[in-house]
This record gives sequence, C-alpha cells and structure tokens, in this order.
Amino acid sequence: MTTTPLEIIIPPDEPVIIVRRVLKAPPTLVFQAWTDPEHMPHWWGPRRFDLVVCDIDLRVGGGYRFVQRAPDGQEFGFHGEYREIEPPHLLVSTFVYEGEPDQEAVETLTLAAVDDGTLVTETLRHATLAARDGHVAAGMEGGMAESYQRLDEWLSSLQTA
Repeated sequence: MTTTPLEIIIPPDEPVIIVRRVLKAPPTLVFQAWTDPEHMPHWWGPRRFDLVVCDIDLRVGGGYRFVQRAPDGQEFGFHGEYREIEPPHLLVSTFVYEGEPDQEAVETLTLAAVDDGTLVTETLRHATLAARDGHVAAGMEGGMAESYQRLDEWLSSLQTA
C-alpha cells in the first residue's frame, strides 16, 4: 500500500502544531474511525502500545478518555471534551495528556474530500509555546506518524472487507 507523507508544521511564533495527511477513504469513514470506540483500538497510538481504555461520549459537552499501555505495563492517559461536532467534516475538542494535566490544548480536526480520499488537518493549539514544545519533545511526531499509518491500514481493511 502506498501512503502519503505526514506533514507536520510547527510555526516558530505560535503555540500551534498543524498535521496534515491524505487518507484513502471517504470523510464519512474517516470520521467514523476517529469517533467510534470499536475502531480506535485498531489505529490510535504506536503499535507497541495497547489502547486499553477507549471511552467516547460523542456529543457537544461530552468527552473521551483513552489509556495506552506500554509493553512494560506503564499506562498513559488522555482525555478531553467535545466542543463542536459536524459529521463528517469537523471535530473540535480539548486534548489533555494526564501526565501534564495543566497543559490543555484545543484540537481542531477537519476532514475534506479530495480526489484520492480525505485530507485530514489536525490543528493543536496550546496555551503557550513551552507547552507546545513539550508536546513535540515528548515524541509526538513519531507517535502521530505511526498512528496515521495504522489508520490508513485500518481504513483499507474496512473498505476491502
């Protein structure tokens, strides 16, 4: 399977991370994979981690909580609250890594139909440059690249099933 590259943009003067990638699936399927707890464990996070908690209350004011377990048993939790939901094109939520609970970011996910599938754009807006830089330094790029690769594989399996 040929995959498109992951584009990560980190403006030097804004507390923002922008991630873009084309996925070979329609926006409705990408949105479903992004918001359905049946799909998330198949792609969210690096392969070496298991997604052991995947709770999603998909409504404005509802929230999500994910917990990943590393091979050594260490667990990493993430949670947030949904602020805007416009299926299948927009999802705005907060994003909190529970190891740094004071570093809440706002994540805006847009899904746009393109010839080859869906252009996914994630914009993570942190409160400060230091918080953004901490997110990047924690291995964000590798984890996101692997998650998107896994998502591409999962979407492909759903379309050929």
